[in-house]
Amino acid sequence: MPDHPDTLAKYATAATARELLESQALRFSAPALYVDPFELNHRTPLSFDPQTLLQSVIRTACGMIFAREEPRGASPLSTVIRRWRDEERFASPEEAEEVLNELMARMVDQRQDEIDAMMSDWRRYTRSLRICSFSAKADNLIAWQYYADSHTGAVLRFQCGENTVLKNPLQVHYNPARPEITTLKEQLNVVLHNERLQSQEFFQDKFLSKQPAAKGEQEWRCFFNVDAAEAGKSTDEKDWYSQVTFEPEHFKAVYLGAFMSVEDKKTLLEILQKRYPGTKVFQAEAVPGKYEISFSRVNPAR
Repeated sequence: MPDHPDTLAKYATAATARELLESQALRFSAPALYVDPFELNHRTPLSFDPQTLLQSVIRTACGMIFAREEPRGASPLSTVIRRWRDEERFASPEEAEEVLNELMARMVDQRQDEIDAMMSDWRRYTRSLRICSFSAKADNLIAWQYYADSHTGAVLRFQCGENTVLKNPLQVHYNPARPEITTLKEQLNVVLHNERLQSQEFFQDKFLSKQPAAKGEQEWRCFFNVDAAEAGKSTDEKDWYSQVTFEPEHFKAVYLGAFMSVEDKKTLLEILQKRYPGTKVFQAEAVPGKYEISFSRVNPAR
């Protein structure tokens, strides 16, 4: 059993829905085109610089030297610190910091080369990444409000899974901790404890976390990466998107907004009748006295 719904709902304005149906293509965008200022992209910096990393390493290593308990682990630095403690090598933190400054500076410089290489990989990855967002269901009032132009747009429901353009949808999670490309703590653990860290393995995960306030959107995302040649065609961020054609049989239903204009409804129904005659069409209606919507079947031929 797949760990995603059988279908996903694409919320859109009436104009976007019309364009999508006429082109028979879904738009996958680079992270830079998302309007959320908290969305990571190729311009996102690290939350620390080399000097901050060096100072944190020295401060933490000094604390390990004078801590009540011996440092654990088999890293080279832990071994050295245990020996220093046994020898009572340093009489004060100030004395230890002088020695640590030179030793840690070399280690941090070496680590910084790897961080720079990782950031280069991140920029390439996020320039080539393409994302298309969906919601789980067609009755999501928050999504209707913000992505379907206050119920004047439409929802288009697509089959997903193998043999479709939405092969492997992944669910967005809502967490109070904002994603970072890599954290200061992660880098400290690499330098001090010789931990393995391959941040590139988790790049995609950074795009599956959003703030708790957005939980009502019930968002799912589909991903793919264009090749290097395609990604490098334009330096203009506005061009960083891909139109991905879908098969008509994978387009399952349309839900017309409760407050869609008569003109937009007529236009969409004409397109559906001509190009997608087998697709089910529903009209959304506001339920009296409740913050809910219901759907009734519509005959596109009318």
